Amino acid sequence: MRRIMPLLLLILFSCNTEKSLNTEKLAIELDSILVVDQKYRLQMQEVQEEYGWNSPEMGELWKKQMQIDRSNLERVIEIIDQVGGYPGKSLVGNSASKSTFYVLQHAPDIIQEKYYNLIVAAAKENELDKRLAGMYQDRYLMHRGEDQLFGTQIRSEYETDSISGERFEKTFVWPIADTTRIDSVRMVNGLGPLEDYLSSFGLSRWD
Repeated sequence: MRRIMPLLLLILFSCNTEKSLNTEKLAIELDSILVVDQKYRLQMQEVQEEYGWNSPEMGELWKKQMQIDRSNLERVIEIIDQVGGYPGKSLVGNSASKSTFYVLQHAPDIIQEKYYNLIVAAAKENELDKRLAGMYQDRYLMHRGEDQLFGTQIRSEYETDSISGERFEKTFVWPIADTTRIDSVRMVNGLGPLEDYLSSFGLSRWD
């Protein structure tokens, strides 16, 4: 009897956990998290063009967004633990399934690394769009100084002209590990041709 009791308690606990998980409510919450994840980021391009990346105005936006990011990350990690994995399409629907990706992508490197395999597995199991997982993988590699796989990461850095001393912004695509079959790799992962993607940034793979 003593051996049976722990098993019964485990079964009862599992049943109660499933019943307590309101997937509709969870989907609504994740959609809300995604909205605030983008709240100030949507304003940054305009502020950068008007005031500059290192301006006080941009700094204020980042301060507000980072407060939101910390709160979002704490909650998303709780949700991952609660559902025992990635809260994907089959659980919360296509729209809400993207929320966890965005929050983790904007998290510190140590967090991105911790959940890297979770993101990759979610895409393989069709719980997350492969396109988004590809972006996550590329950013993860870029932050470690490694070549990206899918060509999704574009960088902007400031350089100083050696003659005039003028400081200017240079935008470029982060190095890609294998460019010989990049378009086919991108297609399999829900991404369009590389040249079309780069042209939206005023870039070309042939530059």
